[in-house]
Amino acid sequence: MRVLASLISNHGLGYFGFCKVKVGFYSSMTGMPWGGSEVLWSKVAHRLLNNDIQVTVNYRWWENAAPELDHLRSAGATIWPRRDPTWRSWPYRMTSPRNLESETSHVRRWIAREKPDFVLVILGYHLDAVTPATELIRREIPYAINVQAASTEALEETDLEEFRAAYRNARKVFFVSQENLDRVETNLAIELHNAAIVDNPFNVQWNANPCWPSDQGRLQLACVGRIHFTSKGQDLLIPLLKQEKWRDRNLCIRLFGDSQGNRTQMEGLIERYGLQSHIQLAGFAQNVEDIWGNHHGLILPSRFEGAALAVVETMLCNRICITTDVGRNRELIDHGETGFLAAAATVELLDAALEAAWKKRGDWRSMGELAGRRIRQRYGSNPVSDFYQQIVDLGHIQ
Repeated sequence: MRVLASLISNHGLGYFGFCKVKVGFYSSMTGMPWGGSEVLWSKVAHRLLNNDIQVTVNYRWWENAAPELDHLRSAGATIWPRRDPTWRSWPYRMTSPRNLESETSHVRRWIAREKPDFVLVILGYHLDAVTPATELIRREIPYAINVQAASTEALEETDLEEFRAAYRNARKVFFVSQENLDRVETNLAIELHNAAIVDNPFNVQWNANPCWPSDQGRLQLACVGRIHFTSKGQDLLIPLLKQEKWRDRNLCIRLFGDSQGNRTQMEGLIERYGLQSHIQLAGFAQNVEDIWGNHHGLILPSRFEGAALAVVETMLCNRICITTDVGRNRELIDHGETGFLAAAATVELLDAALEAAWKKRGDWRSMGELAGRRIRQRYGSNPVSDFYQQIVDLGHIQ
């Protein structure tokens, strides 16, 4: 039997005799061309390529493809674009519907043609289908699953056995928080003995320490994340800050992030309620550490999360977080000590958390410094190296 771990470690060449190892990556991403769920696996893929391991990627076709896919292709990976499910993309407008290849058939063809020795299936959301699983099981190709986010949304009973089989037969199912693992086990109504928690890479220095901003009488919070009401919950900031007590307080929230379909609504709501001096749209920031040189803390009213990188990065930059008890937040934030947790994403509970934070605003700097120390005790300093090693080890076929 081929042993992927020993092949990769053997002079870094990835060979066994004359046969070269190949690792496949299948991403379920469909909401946008690229996102935070894609960072971990793509960085691991680059590291495999650097070690002369072949990589093949199955990813949804986008008219404006993410540059990260081009970077992988340039590094030597083969990229298999799946059809646009809407059939609006130009390759499919020119094809008779009878001749369109189903996603399942496409994935089977990808596996048959590429013959990967190991496959990582990345699910951006817990209800995304583990499409390659049936074919991988049939061909006895080992695979793992990486679930990047989970919510309270329930799996349909008709899909239960298919999902159970996919998860049970995986060598490992990686989650980014214990809360997400618990949610998926509840959805499947089984215990996942093959589950593990991993860290996602972050976009600040491990020893980041931006200067504390001058408040000049005004406290400034950043809300960092794509503008997407369903997941990030920025719409909740409107009924929160339109209350008279918050209008009367010297507090400003700036939203950093691209739109995932809701920026126009956010702009309209800000204008409708006259909140321009309290909520501002700042767009996408290339340098995350620069944000924290001008803001005193994070507010993130998420309805669901996996492990919010905004929280990790905020704490690494020695700032407090005011957020909801979803995803990994409860594992990282100590309520009242390093931040403030709302029990759920409701206006009333967010108001209570923000009010508690406001009463302790004189302590935000020292609380942020404590947050910086705590996050470095609870989160890995090199998530890519850690996950790379786990993928290598999983390829060891017993």
